[in-house]
Amino acid sequence: MYRRQFLSLVPVAAASAQGKKKSRGKKQEVPPPPPPPETQVKEFFLEITRGYLRNAAKTSPSMAAVEYPNATITKNFLAKSGLSVTGVTRMMPAMAAWVAGGREPGLELTGALISAFRNGCNPRHADYWQAAAPKPFDQRQVESSIVAWTLWLMRDRILPAVSEEDRRNIAAWLASCTQHPVRTNNWALFTAVNIAARMRLSEKWPEFQADEQFMLDDLKVIESMATGDSGWYNDGLTGTAYDYYNSWVFASHFLYWNELVGSRYPEISKRFSERLSRYLETAPLFFAGHGGHVLYGRSLIYRWGVLTPLVLAYQQKLWPHSPGLLRRIVNQNILYHASIGGFDAEAGKLRETYTPEGSPAIKESYIDGGHPYWGMQAFAFWRIPDADPFWTAPEEPLPVEKSDYAIALPEPGMLITGRRSSGQVRIFNAKSTREDVHYRDKYNKLAYSSHFCFAANHDKTHAPIDDVLALRDTRTGETAIRGEITSSNIDAEKIEMDYSIRLGAVTAQVHTEIPFLGEFESRLHNVTFSGGPLEGIELVEGGSAYSTLPVYKEAHLKTWSLKGWKKSGREDATGSVLFAQHQVQTLTAPAEPKLFLASMRYQSPKALPKDKIDGEASQLLSRLRL
Repeated sequence: MYRRQFLSLVPVAAASAQGKKKSRGKKQEVPPPPPPPETQVKEFFLEITRGYLRNAAKTSPSMAAVEYPNATITKNFLAKSGLSVTGVTRMMPAMAAWVAGGREPGLELTGALISAFRNGCNPRHADYWQAAAPKPFDQRQVESSIVAWTLWLMRDRILPAVSEEDRRNIAAWLASCTQHPVRTNNWALFTAVNIAARMRLSEKWPEFQADEQFMLDDLKVIESMATGDSGWYNDGLTGTAYDYYNSWVFASHFLYWNELVGSRYPEISKRFSERLSRYLETAPLFFAGHGGHVLYGRSLIYRWGVLTPLVLAYQQKLWPHSPGLLRRIVNQNILYHASIGGFDAEAGKLRETYTPEGSPAIKESYIDGGHPYWGMQAFAFWRIPDADPFWTAPEEPLPVEKSDYAIALPEPGMLITGRRSSGQVRIFNAKSTREDVHYRDKYNKLAYSSHFCFAANHDKTHAPIDDVLALRDTRTGETAIRGEITSSNIDAEKIEMDYSIRLGAVTAQVHTEIPFLGEFESRLHNVTFSGGPLEGIELVEGGSAYSTLPVYKEAHLKTWSLKGWKKSGREDATGSVLFAQHQVQTLTAPAEPKLFLASMRYQSPKALPKDKIDGEASQLLSRLRL
């Protein structure tokens, strides 16, 4: 339903202008108005939840495992029976929020949760979740954080309803997940939340015990990943990776910890809260006019997981914006993902691809059929009382619906821009790098757009060419894009960066500068080659991935070759995370020992009038001084 509505309504102006005829003598039927966004969101949540319950019941009467039709199954978190568990644990927080918010009638989720805890934590049951392995980085450690959080939310409903032996089993399973530190990336927050929940549960239930020092050591290492006081965390002690894990782990799991035990550790809570406030100040800038956010980085099938810390912060009075803005962000983002087919209604499951047609390369090797449900934590807003301004205050427009903007975020190395006339938001990335083939295309492009979403594949030798500068062997088609960024500079008008591209024995050292104006950008590359021979090697610069689908009916993309490029063209390709088959406008030039290459591109999902396009093009050209 949602996807068909999306394709029929976008672009609204173009669709409404077609096929209008005056009727004579017969009164036209006026279709009923759509229900309010809040009602649509509720119905979508119920559809997802019913799909989960239906599939879980088909999988096992224990409700401790769930396998979806044609879903990926990995060995990362299997019950003793061999059935997959991830989809269960990742639905738990949303189900608990629904019950805790007093919305239980109609779904009866308490019984499903009790069954999952009782059976999943029982070593004698076939669907026992099994204790975490006696080594770090077991997927159970990740899932234990939201299992523990769910148990805390449902403590007065679940723990009195199960036996003392059941409570010991639940406590033992949770404790097994905090025996080995995982302190090299965001995982340290999972064990910290697990322990914090058990600390609180132990106040009433003696079966639960926790190692406070283990938790404090976790938090200490997480603080070492913070980039100053910017609110951004590098996801790891080595490398450079700033992405949406800032939302769906670093921010969200601090807020779980904060609600559980933050008052006991006021100094720690204060430091984390101050960083969080700076992140939340700019968080609304990432949301586009259609409601979606810029797709960039890994684990993107967590979809509306970007909303989780926004909602949790609001509940803890840490949200720095209005309730009306938060509700618009929440409603628009969830409904956008519904509209593009993120939920497979027939199978009753969230997709492992972003859309029905989208490239499967959006998935990482760790993704299984339950992984997309990490985003369900965003439904924490069911705990917000109905009389709260979150539900009653008028929605307020997104930043991109009010004005154009360009904000430099030097710490994560991003320039984020928004265009009011089209609703497009873009991220220019000048710092983060991931060279693993499962991550490469999600970090290493020059820019990422809310509307012209990137292409990806897992082919080590044939990288996609959208929004990159690449080396290509014209004889074999082998293509390589940049590696690590060695230096960069970001301000509100441009980004600059130095990096290298390696293809076989050939290395290109590149300095790229991208000045921009509105939806125009110029790409200036100083390139020096080493190694060789250079015969048969060319440089390729690709524009954004686009399609002829109706959604791009008002789009306009144009490329100008300003200096150094020898050919321009358009190439067909596959791998777009939204629609697989796509096209890319390209510029090419044969490799020479030294080259200066300059181009200008206009890439808009809703073009300006021609006179304004010409005016902005002239204005940007005057700044280049070529």
